[in-house]
Amino acid sequence: MIPGPGSVARRRDSLLWASAQTPESVWDTLVACLGLGARATASAAVLQGLAETMLPSLDADTAFAVLVSDGTTGFLLRHGAVDLLVDDEPVTTGPVSSVIPGVSVLLGSPQAVRSAAEQAPAYRHDLDGGAVPGGAVRWTAVTRADGLSAAVPALPPSVPTEPPVPSEPPVSSPGPVAVEPVTSDTGAEPTSDPEQTEFHPPPDPDAPPSSGGFRANAGVLVFEDGATISLAGDVVLGRRPDNHELVVSGQAQPVVINDPDHVLSGAHAAIRFHGDEVVVVDLDSLNGTHVASPEAREWTRLTPGAPFLMQDGFRMLLGWTVLTYRR
Repeated sequence: MIPGPGSVARRRDSLLWASAQTPESVWDTLVACLGLGARATASAAVLQGLAETMLPSLDADTAFAVLVSDGTTGFLLRHGAVDLLVDDEPVTTGPVSSVIPGVSVLLGSPQAVRSAAEQAPAYRHDLDGGAVPGGAVRWTAVTRADGLSAAVPALPPSVPTEPPVPSEPPVSSPGPVAVEPVTSDTGAEPTSDPEQTEFHPPPDPDAPPSSGGFRANAGVLVFEDGATISLAGDVVLGRRPDNHELVVSGQAQPVVINDPDHVLSGAHAAIRFHGDEVVVVDLDSLNGTHVASPEAREWTRLTPGAPFLMQDGFRMLLGWTVLTYRR
């Protein structure tokens, strides 16, 4: 996934990008088309029908491209300002066309595609299904150890597509001054490096309770790579959360997440306990806190300061970091 405005989705070898102005009903239709990948040849008639019935009613701000593919052949439906590169060559056909995926496919907004095309791809974690915010998506065929071909989306180096602005005033603490890209919905599926993430140990459960209300067996936050954070009370997540008022007052423990791409705020989000309920609260982060239920196809951006009830299996997207809550 390449950062930028819009949304990207993948189902097996089928890919989708749509602008933020794309109506929800159109998005739902395009997501359904991703399920036709196993019958890619038959999808041509479906896409042609959509081109004739749906496209004429769409305005110019609605832009999307959906590539329905089984990995060897595919068909494309496109509308509006959207770019598609196959093996680094632009595809400039009409609204419906046949596409042979080749070695790589890059589709999305013209700005994000242009930025990604100028960068050498850097492989990150695979989006194996679902939808996340993003300006473009790159599909790349690779050869596995067993000689079979496989596909993974690849990311460009961690350079924001928009001019960055400082997320916090410079401070005299160790490390670089972090900046964050200014986009409406920056995010994707890669996670932080657990070896460089500071997991603060929870207090001794036998110790007298503090103002933070610590408890045992309150659930865990799970990174995509399997690393976990045990919850024994309120926590503040971010790049530099130690100075947040909840931490300073002793109401919460800090959890420092490694952020090489500089997309996390110092104090990005808080996990808090309301009785037996666990909620996540966005702490007015620049790039937002997004949540999704296990079956959701899209991320929902939280309103800063408004608690969102977490349930088992719900996911959180903090900058580039995806965490799953398990009770």
